[in-house]
Amino acid sequence: MKTAGLDILIVDDASFIVTRLNEMLSELPYVNKVNHAGSYNQALHYLSVEKPHLILMDIQLPETSGIELLKFVKLNYPFIKNVILTNQVSKSYQDICTREGCDHFIDKSSEFEKIPSILKTYLN
Repeated sequence: MKTAGLDILIVDDASFIVTRLNEMLSELPYVNKVNHAGSYNQALHYLSVEKPHLILMDIQLPETSGIELLKFVKLNYPFIKNVILTNQVSKSYQDICTREGCDHFIDKSSEFEKIPSILKTYLN
């Protein structure tokens, strides 16, 4: 049984991405718990109840963008690490996310398999 490690919130509305992440993260010994929100509002509700160590979020979300969620989290929960996981990988999106406090920016199409090693850096 896992007793220590990261509690992670996935914020993405693509069910195949969520499934793939859940499968990947469930095998990692340093991941304690994984939860999912499919939208900005669901993420806000989850954050009102629990405080994960890290959020993996997409930029494209129903209702409001992941960038708005990033701003909200950095303002209200500055201790939570934020990892953008997206197909929107233009330099302008990377710059915006970095300026808003993103801790890591991951390209879904080319860096997905790097997620376990990236997450491991956030254990401390």
